[in-house]
Amino acid sequence: MKSMLLPTYLLNNLQNAESLLPQIHSDSDAENLHQYRVSLRRARSVIKVYLHESHDFEQALKPLLKSTNELREIDVLVMGVDAERYPLLLSDLEGYRNSLYRQQWDSETLQTHQNTLQRLIAELNTLQYALSDKVLVEIGLMQYEEAIALKKELSRKSSADKIHKVRIRCKLARYTLEFIEESSLKKVGKKIKKCKKILNHFGEIQDTANQLALLKDFCKNHASIECRLLYKERKKAFKKLKENL
Repeated sequence: MKSMLLPTYLLNNLQNAESLLPQIHSDSDAENLHQYRVSLRRARSVIKVYLHESHDFEQALKPLLKSTNELREIDVLVMGVDAERYPLLLSDLEGYRNSLYRQQWDSETLQTHQNTLQRLIAELNTLQYALSDKVLVEIGLMQYEEAIALKKELSRKSSADKIHKVRIRCKLARYTLEFIEESSLKKVGKKIKKCKKILNHFGEIQDTANQLALLKDFCKNHASIECRLLYKERKKAFKKLKENL
């Protein structure tokens, strides 16, 4: 018997994403954009794992996430700057963040996101939910085992591309397991915890890499001692994170 848990989960996440849209702007808490992206990733991940034939539906979510990548990166950078050690740099970065939000999150962009989400919500009933509860669990556990196996193959010599691909697989596993846990299909809390631990480390590596690239460009137009010091600090942190991979 096919399960209706998947469409319910998708509906909840897409509706949650839509409800967060008005709360995302230059003066808002960065957590609003973060939670918006989490809801989109959750929906996109379970579609990718369970509904292979719904590629167009899953791909419709991709540009929504992509259009917020730079905003999330500057949010993470600003949140990680010590106000006491880098007061002038932080002030400059906050000004840059606000400017970037005004440029990239205008009324047209907001409307595009809203229209896409409303369309997808309306089209949820057109997807083919053919899997039983048992098969949903089996597929989710397989995603986890494959992700853990790939993680074990990594070393400090692994390329950035390979690390990124493994991170994506671990994200898929995490979000799939969260669907299983939240839908009360099976208790997989320990596996979710393990995925989160791995992803936290991956996240630090990715965030630091993104921040290095962002800082490098920013410092070209905002040269300062503080900018150079922070860049040097983050570069050392990046090397250490890769060594502990």
